Amino acid sequence: MMKLFLSLFLWTIFLFSKELHTNALIGSESPYLLQHAHNPVNWVPFSDEAFKKAQKEKKLIFLSIGYSTCHWCHVMEEESFENERIAKILNDGYVSIKVDKEEMPQLDAHYQHIHSLLEKGRNGWPLTVILSPKGEVITIATYIPAEDAYGIEGMKKLLPRLSKSYHDNESRVIIALNKKKMVEKGRIEKIDTNESIASIYFKKMQKRYDKIYYGFDKRPRFPLAAHLNFLLELYLLENNKEAFEMVKNSLDAMARGGIYDQVEGGFYRYSTHPDWSVPHFEKMLYTQAELIPLYVKLYQLTGKNFYKSVVDETIKESLKIFSNKGLFYAATDADSEGREGGYFIYHYDEVEDALKKSGFSEKEIEENLDYFDIGEIGNFEDGFSNPQLNTGIEKVPEKMLETKAVLKYLRKSKQFPFIDKKMITSWNAMMIKALFIASKIENKYLVLATNALEALLEKMYHDRQLYHKYFSPHKPTQKAFLEDYAFLIDALLAGYEHTYAKSYLTLATDITEVAIEKFYDNKQWYLDEKHFALAQYNDKYYTSPLGRFYHDMITVANLNYDLKFLAKVKGFLKSEKERILFFVDKSPEAARALLRIEKENIVLKSSKENLMNSKADIDKISYPFLLTKVEDAKVFLLCNESTCFFYDKNITKVIKKIEEK
Repeated sequence: MMKLFLSLFLWTIFLFSKELHTNALIGSESPYLLQHAHNPVNWVPFSDEAFKKAQKEKKLIFLSIGYSTCHWCHVMEEESFENERIAKILNDGYVSIKVDKEEMPQLDAHYQHIHSLLEKGRNGWPLTVILSPKGEVITIATYIPAEDAYGIEGMKKLLPRLSKSYHDNESRVIIALNKKKMVEKGRIEKIDTNESIASIYFKKMQKRYDKIYYGFDKRPRFPLAAHLNFLLELYLLENNKEAFEMVKNSLDAMARGGIYDQVEGGFYRYSTHPDWSVPHFEKMLYTQAELIPLYVKLYQLTGKNFYKSVVDETIKESLKIFSNKGLFYAATDADSEGREGGYFIYHYDEVEDALKKSGFSEKEIEENLDYFDIGEIGNFEDGFSNPQLNTGIEKVPEKMLETKAVLKYLRKSKQFPFIDKKMITSWNAMMIKALFIASKIENKYLVLATNALEALLEKMYHDRQLYHKYFSPHKPTQKAFLEDYAFLIDALLAGYEHTYAKSYLTLATDITEVAIEKFYDNKQWYLDEKHFALAQYNDKYYTSPLGRFYHDMITVANLNYDLKFLAKVKGFLKSEKERILFFVDKSPEAARALLRIEKENIVLKSSKENLMNSKADIDKISYPFLLTKVEDAKVFLLCNESTCFFYDKNITKVIKKIEEK
């Protein structure tokens, strides 16, 4: 009897714990797709079969693109995709496709570009696309509420209306109008190419710059690392002090603001407020990777330890939350404990009480909480505060570090956000390059960078085939995209210039040629081997792969003294010059490539022994288009693409010559 009772009890638990719904996403590797595997929506992964199903059943396609650590993706799931009524509308009238944008960046880039052409609104995630069975865009949007709200038609009205209009043939008109809009908005007008590249770009950024809160654009406010890098180079090349102030002020505001984790280090993805106070709390690997080099440069230029501390804290936090066996995970979620930022925010009372228990006086509590902007009213939602450095306080409290330790301790009792543990080749390569650059100010990062680069090659590069991502315990099978090649080559070249391991330059040269074969066809660059998505210039969330790849090709050509290949690269850039300059405030990395060709690359050559012994001096050279290469020479040689124009045994004299040029 007891056994029977136990069996019935366990069976009851099983029945009640079993998910009510399971769809075709259940077999996916992607954490994002698995998050939706038990929605009542009959989701299917992106495939040719999904489109064939739509054509056979004469249904529209509901394409939803997002990623696992996206706050608004979670909101839309809770409001709509877990809603039985909306799920029925989708299941009856649509073929619903879910896409992890980090697994399929080419699809995301393609539809984000269409969104930017059709809509005045900003791009972002979740991205919602209604397609005809043949794949033509009927309508496209980001987050859509379940009910009408924020001036947006809700899912409950939108979905039945579009399904009806499609069957009434009205969608043909919509599709035709969309095509017309895209042609008109995609048309590139003639611009004055006689004005310098630097001038065209700087004027655009002057208009976008916020002189009150610093940074660019209104909201949401992204770090825009590629823009800051280009502006910093304008200062180094042309002594543009206004450009330097833009960079310094913006990086200061970020490092002191709420977009930076003041307790444990590392940057959140973006700020919802122009004053950098309120972020969306997800931490992306690429955000850390692209900001670290900027703070390294600022430290080198100013000598202020504050910037070095940002570098050290960001790397330390990245190693803690992202690192695994030498490689790096993709991201951490914004949400935890059922709310946005749950792990990162504080109530005044809990901090005050913890500081009292730590022996702080009333005065010390007041000055430290004021310093971190943790007040009784709160600076976030529901009386919570997100720590940031109070801009009105110049003097750092004596017990600032002890306060930070208490804030860190309080987090131990909280649930840490979800970590997306897939490892993406391009993002890992970005981080590896950042570590190589950070080794200029702290030698210990060189070992980390070298070990990570070797681990990445071992995991993602097999039999001359590069792969896009790895998710344990599965073997990587998804072929790499242009972004993976572009950023891996960049990391290899950084590795060569910091270690002078010939194998890095050889491999970078080899896979550069492979990338051209795979992604360039009929005078067009593509993001994927199937040539589904054209490569666009948009250095917003992170640097555009094509912009980065131009620099790879220029560097490979110069380091190999391959003038034929350099001429080919110049041809690529010449054919794209008008498009780059027309969208120059969106394409700083590609514009920098044009400027590199215009200004001149300098290659400093000498023996490996000479270069390594002079590394500290070489690292301080401010000319941004300087490369170094091992040569069988006892002296230091300075060369451009046509000749070697100076040599000397004394590195100080060589550096002086570079500064003169």
